[in-house]
Amino acid sequence: MNRVSHSWAQANLEARIAAHVHAWERAKQAGQPLATGTYPFVTISREFGCEGIAVALRLADVLNERCRPFFTWVAYERELLDKVAQELHLHRGIVEHIGGKRRDEMSELFDSILNRRVDDALVLRKMAEVIRALAIHGHAILVGRGSHLITQDLKTGLHVRLVAPFEWRVHRYATDHGLDYAAAEKKVREEEQQREKFLRTFFVQDPKHPFHHDLIIDNSRFNLDQIVEILFTALSVRFGETLVSA
Repeated sequence: MNRVSHSWAQANLEARIAAHVHAWERAKQAGQPLATGTYPFVTISREFGCEGIAVALRLADVLNERCRPFFTWVAYERELLDKVAQELHLHRGIVEHIGGKRRDEMSELFDSILNRRVDDALVLRKMAEVIRALAIHGHAILVGRGSHLITQDLKTGLHVRLVAPFEWRVHRYATDHGLDYAAAEKKVREEEQQREKFLRTFFVQDPKHPFHHDLIIDNSRFNLDQIVEILFTALSVRFGETLVSA
């Protein structure tokens, strides 16, 4: 497994969220509020066993090192997004920066794609609000939790899907966690079922408007650094000067 060194990897929750919130507040106080919906963001969904989190962390490093943006790129994995949804003060700190028109657009989309008839529907909606707000402000790399569906209509997103053959994912998981093949296979199957159940339970997808990722990358054919270079190139080509000067 590729080991990732990332300055945010060990930071606490409040510090990671504050990186974005403080940038928005500083710009507003300076009389130059950041234009929401202008700066790019990335969503990463993946089959279990692919390097989704590692890619997100490394991509954030590369973007911050090469582009030196006004406010940093930050990676948000599933556990962090779940935590934000449960912490009211963090939720408010992110969502309150969204204007009225965008709040209305967000509410309209959520009414059509989120299942309101299940347990924990309110918690999911709060998490969806955070994901949407982070995407609108930009410089966020969002991993999992249906972030690609929650942000599907925004024009500044790059939506990525990591896939790999089942056998490759099992072998990789077994190696990374010191398990035998049978135990790793069981874990991979269980996690895949849980992810599929999560999407089926909480999201309502219109078959007339299927979601399509911008990029689908086979993790077994490209290593961590190669995938990051592919994504950096795609962002550069698609967003140009915005990526560098923001």
